[in-house]
Amino acid sequence: MLKKLKETMTAYGPAIFMIGAVIGTGSVSSLVVSGAEHGMNLLWALFISCLFFWLLINFVSRLTFASGKTLVSLTKEQFGKPAALYIVLAVTISQFTSNIGVLGIVSEAFASWSGIDFTLSSVFWCIFVYLLIFMGKYSVFERVLIIFVTVLGVSFIVNMFLAHPSAESIAAGFIPVVPEGGAMIVGAMVGTTLAGSVIVMRSFVVTDKGWNLNDLKHANKDAIVSGVLVFVVSAVVMACAAATLHVRGLQVDKAIDMAYTLVPLMGQWAATLFVIGIMAAGLSSAFPNALVSIWTISDYFGLDRNPSRWHFRLLAVVFVGAGLIAPLTGGKPVFLQIMSLALQAIFLPVLVLFILLLLNRDNIVGKHKNSTAFNVMGVITFLFTLFMAYQAIMGFVELLRGV
Repeated sequence: MLKKLKETMTAYGPAIFMIGAVIGTGSVSSLVVSGAEHGMNLLWALFISCLFFWLLINFVSRLTFASGKTLVSLTKEQFGKPAALYIVLAVTISQFTSNIGVLGIVSEAFASWSGIDFTLSSVFWCIFVYLLIFMGKYSVFERVLIIFVTVLGVSFIVNMFLAHPSAESIAAGFIPVVPEGGAMIVGAMVGTTLAGSVIVMRSFVVTDKGWNLNDLKHANKDAIVSGVLVFVVSAVVMACAAATLHVRGLQVDKAIDMAYTLVPLMGQWAATLFVIGIMAAGLSSAFPNALVSIWTISDYFGLDRNPSRWHFRLLAVVFVGAGLIAPLTGGKPVFLQIMSLALQAIFLPVLVLFILLLLNRDNIVGKHKNSTAFNVMGVITFLFTLFMAYQAIMGFVELLRGV
């Protein structure tokens, strides 16, 4: 049975990669705040964002297989170097900023839980992530992500069963309604799921997995697994907060606060489990954040994406070292994490437009071009990302006004 489970998880390795990249400390924070403030009322928004997520990674897989090229290479060929450079900058800037927040939150959570110094904790986790990358190849990366995502899922699922959310509240959450003060949280949840870097990552992951057009049907199933599991794990996190915090009228400023709020309800063991879940969420994002940045830079400049190459390991130091910025400067990792999510939202519409245009070119995808139904869904997704980008820009404007 264990052998069969291992084979199944390996067969859906790219799906695990996507889940690990999507569900990090940023998504956990937004989901916890959503559950604490609004219960399960925003479950419908999570479902819609996961639907768009499935659609986009489905698009990228088909585009990669039909063209035989990664999204960055194809964009460079069809739209020129400036367009490809846009993707490189979008990914690297947002992921570097994200790793400041992600590794900062992981280090801060571990320091608070263990009692060690924040800076020392940051050094430890940065070295840990770097060594994972240093180890070297896609199959290893895949196994590491499987471990992180499994720990993440199990820890939150156990907490959910301990908290016992009601079936009625879960069912009511599928009714579209935006409660007062819920618009920004909706945007945050969608922003964490529809991240441009994750969409770009899909092209690299299926390529390194060795898939091609013969694997298209399986890749479509893999995309469905990604979307479904992202929704399930995210909904479980939301349910944990709804069942423990919302029912008691408690609020949190960041996800780690929930760990300590659980102590009076379910004991120190449950809080410890939550901390483990938070750290697994952060590491499962910090790891692919660095990888997709290095993959994108290497692809643009025509460099080998082999992790054993000197340029790969040098770039890894930069993107992993981002985790030291918060403790060394006194910055707030949660705030920096939110900024990175806003940047993702701003960059995404152009990326979606590139994908749609490429999927409608016969000379690139041939008979695998988008159908009318997929084009309609793609346009709806594009318009939605435009709206979210506008919200993110307005958020930055408000931030600058407040400075």
